[in-house]
Amino acid sequence: MIHSESISARPRISLLPALIVAGFVIAGCEPIRQTHGYVPADVYVESVKLGEDSRADIVSKIGRPSTTAAFENDEWYYIARTTTTRAFFAPKPTEQKVMVVAFNSDGIVESIDRYALEDGQIIDLVTRTTPTRGKRLTLLQQLLGNIGRFTPGQILGDEDPF
Repeated sequence: MIHSESISARPRISLLPALIVAGFVIAGCEPIRQTHGYVPADVYVESVKLGEDSRADIVSKIGRPSTTAAFENDEWYYIARTTTTRAFFAPKPTEQKVMVVAFNSDGIVESIDRYALEDGQIIDLVTRTTPTRGKRLTLLQQLLGNIGRFTPGQILGDEDPF
């Protein structure tokens, strides 16, 4: 009778490491959530008076912008983005808020617009490739492309290639 109890206890003991490993695997699949940037809360934005507040007033009421317009300083952008990363996959945006404060030529607030992730467009800013003319060759085409172009003498160096 003791022998039958030890047999039934053995599978439970060997099952424990498998459950621990499974727990770590499931915990490793938990998404990582990251938030970057700042968009002021509605309470602070409501204190801004269109047609009255200047750039200095905006800085004191809602803070400095994330970025400004590149050539003219007539728009300020407040940007916040939340991404989720699962395991080894690339991060995917889950939430994005953009607030644009536009100023007139005198530096007075003209308008405040808000945009969300649905309003955005995907722009590839850095492709690290230079487009060229001609056809694109596969690796196999590149490797086999010179077959028949050279004679054995040119390959061995016995003949002048030109």
